[in-house]
Amino acid sequence: MVRITPELVENSPQFTNAIKDRELDLRGYKFPVVENLGSTLDQFDTIDLSDNEIRKLDGFPLLRRLKSLILTNNKIVRLAEDLGQQIPNLNTLILTGNAFSELKELEPLSTCDKLSFLSLVHCPVTMRANYRLFVVSRLPALRFLDYRRVTQSERKLARSMFKRLPAIAATPTNVRNPVGKQVNGLPSDHHQPTTVKTFIPGAPINQPANLTSAGREENDSGPRSSSEAGVSANESTMPPPPGPTHPGSKRPASGGTTQDLFAIQEAIKRAKSMDEVERLHQLLSSGQFAGFAAQWQQHLRQQQQQQQQPQQSPAPEVEQNAEQ
Repeated sequence: MVRITPELVENSPQFTNAIKDRELDLRGYKFPVVENLGSTLDQFDTIDLSDNEIRKLDGFPLLRRLKSLILTNNKIVRLAEDLGQQIPNLNTLILTGNAFSELKELEPLSTCDKLSFLSLVHCPVTMRANYRLFVVSRLPALRFLDYRRVTQSERKLARSMFKRLPAIAATPTNVRNPVGKQVNGLPSDHHQPTTVKTFIPGAPINQPANLTSAGREENDSGPRSSSEAGVSANESTMPPPPGPTHPGSKRPASGGTTQDLFAIQEAIKRAKSMDEVERLHQLLSSGQFAGFAAQWQQHLRQQQQQQQQPQQSPAPEVEQNAEQ
């Protein structure tokens, strides 16, 4: 198995590239880990580690001069939690053709404060919903993602989606306390089983138990088909804006209940296009979402009924033709 050694670094091609940066070429050696790069003495602006077998991007010493890192065609699925501290001036990161599949695997990129050019082309994670907005929200200095310029509208929508809204999945969990068991190191004072509410940072307080039961059941039972969920892949999942909540009013009452807020979150979660997401965020920002929960539940029931209706078959006509 090939490893990065001081001798390998010394004997590898070292040159000044087209943009006048000092570059170290470590392509195609098939080593699985990054190590011993302290032997470079921080004398390079660019290091090319393409066409190797790297699975986790870590093992860097403090490299203040390094600005560009090229890792095309590796097998990377994890990033070092302190990548931005190891390479504080990292400006360009090419991760084309790696194995990232979940958005959470890209979270450590948020430590790279100066990263302005990022490529994740041909990585499975690019097929995830809201992938581009997630990455933009984590990298304020990012200018180009997958060779496309990041626009101001994308930045605004990314901040709105991933910073201002409470997390949908982060909900308080109920823990049953058996008789005589300790809770958080203290003995139970009641003979009957009690319910202990576990606080999760970022989760809303006093969430209604019956609000997102459909979403929890869906998560518990695994993926369901579109017919079971009652939502067609070609149909819009967003109900029309809520109507007036008081007789004689010309527009919906301002604000809304906690149920309305979580109904909007559920609608965003099930949105099939960015236009729907943007309209829902505009509705949330305006504060005019009173009554949204009731309309959302009605919308889901209507779609479910449409999916359950059997298709009308021309059986009588077939029988008549057979008799003739």
